[in-house]
Amino acid sequence: MEVVIMLGHTGVILKINLEERKILMNETWFTYDPKLTVSSSMLGQSVQYSLNGKNKITGLELIQQKSKELKGKIQSLNLSIPRVSLHTGGQLIHFYITDKYLNIIKHQFKPGDFLQFTYNPVEFKLGKSTYYAITSIKMENRKKVENPQVIKNELRQTLEYLIDSSYYAFLDLEFSMSGPEYRGIKFQPEIIQFGLIIADAEGNLVEKMSAYVKPTLFPVISEKTQEFLKIKESAITCAMSYQDFYYYIKEVIARYNPIFLVWGVSDGFILENSYLVNNVEPLFDCHQLIDLQRVHRQYYQIGQDIGLYNAIKSYEIFTGTQIHDAIVDALVLHNIFYKFKSIILSNETYPFKENYQNLMNNR
Repeated sequence: MEVVIMLGHTGVILKINLEERKILMNETWFTYDPKLTVSSSMLGQSVQYSLNGKNKITGLELIQQKSKELKGKIQSLNLSIPRVSLHTGGQLIHFYITDKYLNIIKHQFKPGDFLQFTYNPVEFKLGKSTYYAITSIKMENRKKVENPQVIKNELRQTLEYLIDSSYYAFLDLEFSMSGPEYRGIKFQPEIIQFGLIIADAEGNLVEKMSAYVKPTLFPVISEKTQEFLKIKESAITCAMSYQDFYYYIKEVIARYNPIFLVWGVSDGFILENSYLVNNVEPLFDCHQLIDLQRVHRQYYQIGQDIGLYNAIKSYEIFTGTQIHDAIVDALVLHNIFYKFKSIILSNETYPFKENYQNLMNNR
């Protein structure tokens, strides 16, 4: 006879693996009895469950909980957790994105967009942060975003904002990677190097900074990270703290009030996650950080991610070899932007898309 050792547990279902009969609640995977009825409709819902001595769920029942509705502007997205954060009631609140809605948010929303959704009001912890699980997303208004004219207007507004700034900050981040050393541990990538170039409206460099940053959660970097970035552990051991990095960026903002430019979504996600890991406030509003890759995709109508070095090759101003160094990549980003800016200001027709397609065809 099987003995049930604990009854009456409660949790919020975040993931379900029907093939392996597993359920993720908070940060723990549980197997469940095959006799239980489990479906994807339970994602984001609160449940009461019982466990046997082998940590298997033997009883499972939904808790009737009325969802709450919210509409607000997305402050940040972090798809590695995954979560979306909004300011509401004077606070930054985090909402867990269940698998059912991950692709919708990933492909149709970005920071600054308005999101209307319902969520389970039962809070739960992931790491040091509190979350609520999204239970549905209202999509009626998203049809407008798919309209090419709306996309064109959004791009025009972004370009006007970009062209009109007095200073630009070109930011590139390198971050830690997991490896066998962290097997079995919930690993989070952290900033371990940054490169920052400040330039004025004409492209003149006014400040340049690069440094290694000591990770907070996982201070010993993996061999995979060392090999990929061609660095030694000693470089991180002697690196600046995250707090020094954070306050340096704050000083840059106070001095120049620049638009920050990155290439791709990864740097923005890693930066946002660093605020949570280190329990600090965001450095700037979402509109102050622009993904120049996204701008290029919209402007040249390219339906896939564009690598940083493929972009500069498409502008025919680089023929070297890519190296993974933050200050070098920040300089490449700087050169891409001012070439792009000159094309916009002169209303020049440039064969960027054709050059890019040739690069892809000749790989």
